Amino acid sequence: MNLHRPISIVPLLLPALFRLTGAAAALVLLLDGAAMADGQSLLRKADQFRAPGDNFVFDVQLSDVANKQINMTVRVREKTKGLVLYTAPKTFAGRSILYTGRNMWAFVPGTRRALRIAPQQQVLGAVSSADVARTVFSEDYKVVGTNTSGKNTELTLVAAGKGTAYARIVLTVQTSDARPLSADFYSANGSHRLKTLHFEKYKQVLGMPRPMQVRVVDHLDGGAQSVMRYSNMRIENTPPAWFQPSYLDKLK
Repeated sequence: MNLHRPISIVPLLLPALFRLTGAAAALVLLLDGAAMADGQSLLRKADQFRAPGDNFVFDVQLSDVANKQINMTVRVREKTKGLVLYTAPKTFAGRSILYTGRNMWAFVPGTRRALRIAPQQQVLGAVSSADVARTVFSEDYKVVGTNTSGKNTELTLVAAGKGTAYARIVLTVQTSDARPLSADFYSANGSHRLKTLHFEKYKQVLGMPRPMQVRVVDHLDGGAQSVMRYSNMRIENTPPAWFQPSYLDKLK
């Protein structure tokens, strides 16, 4: 296992710290209308552990095992809009990523305007820009299968429309309360597992336990691991203007 993979950069601007096979599919219960509603309800409950509200802010430190780090502040508005502001190191300070619905842009100081990021670029690297900017699954994905085994339940998610970063996700939650435990992300054709996110170090924050660390395993790089550590999570409104691509060059 390669645990010393350095932080890489998505071409031009982004830090990229950041199958079901036939046999596996046989384990999944395909849902009818009523069961699908139950699965979607469970997914919304799972989202509440990561998102304390519609509008909030938190800090993230990304690091690999070699302890190379990138710090950023993430601002979320109306659940579906995310703004990532890089604060350290100096070589990254001033950069930003904007995520609105299923669209994403990136800005680097010294460039004339924000650059639109295609869905396939959003998932590059062990920890991708999509992993950092998005905190909920239920807005972009629908539950098409469930499998409960012991204390855990697997939710099979597929994209609700075009433009999502991942075509399929298998989210494992604790059956009793829908607490997210891990998420497997698959390639567009569903044949390859790209990465696994492990939701760890739950702490009581803003009224309920929340995962304050996410460990990311990159299956395309021999299991190389990176870590996202969350802190200073608070309920806070961010001006709507900040979520316009044309405004990113004004943010410091």
